Amino acid sequence: MDQHVCRQCGAELVPETNFCRKCGAAIPTSGSLIDQEKTTTLFEGAETAATQRFDPRPTAPEPGFGSPAKKPGLNRLILSGVILLIVLAGIVSTVAVVKIRNRSHVASVDSLLYPGSTKTMDIAAGGGRAVSLETSDSFEKVSRWYQATIKPEKTVQLTDRSVVMKGDTATVTIIGDDIKTKVLLKIIP
Repeated sequence: MDQHVCRQCGAELVPETNFCRKCGAAIPTSGSLIDQEKTTTLFEGAETAATQRFDPRPTAPEPGFGSPAKKPGLNRLILSGVILLIVLAGIVSTVAVVKIRNRSHVASVDSLLYPGSTKTMDIAAGGGRAVSLETSDSFEKVSRWYQATIKPEKTVQLTDRSVVMKGDTATVTIIGDDIKTKVLLKIIP
C-alpha cells in the first residue's frame, strides 16, 4: 500500500522513497525499512564531527607537474644581478655626464678668451671658473668684442673705463687704463 502523504508532517511524498523529504520520517513500505537507509537525524553541537578528507589533495600543482621546479635562491640571485647592473649603469652614466660637462666648460672658456690676450689667472672651483686676462687693446675695442661674443642679458657701465656684462653662462668685467685693458671672466656652470 503506497502512501502519498507523510503521517508526521503531511507533506506530499515522492514515489519509491523511504523517507519524507520535509521532516525525514521513515515511510514504511510493505512492512520494513531497507537495511542500508536510516532515519535522518539532526545533531546537536557536541555530537557533530568535523568533515575530514581521507585523501587530501593539494590546491596548487606540485613542482615538476607541468612546469620545471625552481630553486628558491635562484630568484634572489637574479634580482641581485639586476640591481647590480642598474647601479653600474648609473655610475657609468654619471661619470660620462661629468666628463662631457667638463669638456663643454673648457670649450666655453676658450671661446671667451679675448684674441691676443695674456692669461694672468685661471681658477676652477665648484664647477665654475674664474679667468683673468690682460691685453694692450683699447677698452672700447675689448668691450665691443665681448658685447658681440656673449650677447649679454644685462650690461652695467660702472665708469667710463669699466663695465660689467652678464650673459647666460658668463659674467665679464672689463677695466681699462691708459696702458692695458684687464678682463675678468666668471664662468657659471
